Amino acid sequence: MVATHRSSRNDDGASSSSPTKFATVQNTSLCRSPSARWFVGALIVLSLSLVHNFRKNLLSEVHDHSGHKAQPLHKRSVNFIPYPHKTLGSGTSLQCQWETRPMVSSNTSKESYLDFTQQNAYTEGICIPPNLNDTLHIFSSEEAIECLSPKAQNRDIKLMISGDSYMKQLYIGLVDILLSKHINNGKEISGATQRNEVTTIAQHEMEKRRSQEKNSTFPFVQYGPQCYGLAPLNENCLKIIKELGTDNSTDHVFIIGSAVHIYRRQNQVNATVQEINNFIDTTNRTIFVSPPYYYPDQRFTAELVQDQAEVYRGLLPNVAPKNADHPFLDVYELTRSCMWKNCSYDRAHRSRFVNRWKAQLLLNTLCEVQ
Repeated sequence: MVATHRSSRNDDGASSSSPTKFATVQNTSLCRSPSARWFVGALIVLSLSLVHNFRKNLLSEVHDHSGHKAQPLHKRSVNFIPYPHKTLGSGTSLQCQWETRPMVSSNTSKESYLDFTQQNAYTEGICIPPNLNDTLHIFSSEEAIECLSPKAQNRDIKLMISGDSYMKQLYIGLVDILLSKHINNGKEISGATQRNEVTTIAQHEMEKRRSQEKNSTFPFVQYGPQCYGLAPLNENCLKIIKELGTDNSTDHVFIIGSAVHIYRRQNQVNATVQEINNFIDTTNRTIFVSPPYYYPDQRFTAELVQDQAEVYRGLLPNVAPKNADHPFLDVYELTRSCMWKNCSYDRAHRSRFVNRWKAQLLLNTLCEVQ
């Protein structure tokens, strides 16, 4: 008997060796022939090539426990979608049910290849409308960076998020994704003071990341308070847009939301809707973010909750998809359907995992994976 070793690859890509025994060759003169040795060698090379290709094809399409195809393991390209971006829909088409999807302990499961951001999305909670089940993508941190990176996309991409406390928390959610960590140790935000502190930390962390990387590919994403809603949007908010030049480029994205404060100032549904519509008609390239759903309680009367719902419905005819020129991020339905105890700490502001999910919807509006 003649013993030899063959090299193979285990599941993590490391080489391993295992002894393989071959039967004694009877016709030794044939093996001594150069042409015979060449023929046997060619067969071995061909066999190894077939095995390698089989394993490569097997691993290129991983299936999750439900039987659906997962994304291939090879890196896919991510592209930024300029104005008017991509619409996910609005209104009842975005109704969804919150769920968690526990990780599956299998070396060939889809979940084995998800990063920190994606794994946390599945375990903390996701809310995918049925009509987006096959198209909504949960972005990894690397994919989000690639999409919004001016250098990676060779575009002058800049994001400015502005508005009220809900927009601060959307900004924090997006920063969590881009930094691939939950800033401030993921602590929930309980009040305006802590919200401002965490926003400042997020801004510092983002600037630090950009400044540390020479020729940085890291995105330009900022938060600004100018569009809080205490003054008419066509004053302070429009002014800052013009100063930034974001209304002159399809790669500049200005994301604002402040419906609740406009309503409190106007104290009337129709006037609130009209002010917002006038603003987005003027700016065109702004992505307006819907107000959230409010739970009725001592602070939010049934009348206030109803009026906010009417403001939300009043915006729908003038925003995407009905008006493709006015991009719209609709978070009303997903906040209304989140009834878990940990969805909100004050029945108005949502927990951080909900805001990370809002940020995933924003990324789906601005990015596509191929």
